[in-house]
Amino acid sequence: MDAEHLDYFKAALEGRATVGWTVWFAANQHALARQLSRPALLRLKFNQLDEAERLLAEAGIVPASTAGKRYEMYCAQFAPEMLDEHGRPLPEVWRAAHGGAIGLLADGEHEAGQAKLFAEFRRVRKRGLQQAHEWLADLCFEGEMELTSGNAEVGRGLLAVVVQAGSGHDLLDATAMIARDLLDQHG
Repeated sequence: MDAEHLDYFKAALEGRATVGWTVWFAANQHALARQLSRPALLRLKFNQLDEAERLLAEAGIVPASTAGKRYEMYCAQFAPEMLDEHGRPLPEVWRAAHGGAIGLLADGEHEAGQAKLFAEFRRVRKRGLQQAHEWLADLCFEGEMELTSGNAEVGRGLLAVVVQAGSGHDLLDATAMIARDLLDQHG
């Protein structure tokens, strides 16, 4: 495999990639098809950075960290039309998330943004505790991604909602504790 592909894998895992997985893979798929067997190419296409990490290990390359992996995998979940030329969510898509709560948080309107998120949580909570748990876990993940790789103020706002909404419920409290720890670690 070309060194440039391995370099990208390492940069993506470490959080240094200048373009996201979706954009990079689309631009390099044909070159990879000439270098990898069909099964190997499909593993890389569908397992993304998990497979890239395995290929790095096979080549004897150990990334300094895998801090960027979760963010790259998060961005890779978006449909290509929802991403900018760098493979990151389009600003208008990002701002509109959660009924516009993200945009409000980004604009410093914390109370309004958090009120929208609490209203969304209440709607989800009516469908059951399991759905509420999944929603909070997803929001916690989004908050962590924003806090560590995106807009830290938005991340703090999302995590604050997770802490408040999840506290006091047995099934939800573990997620609230994770969010609280993230806030403590990253201010």
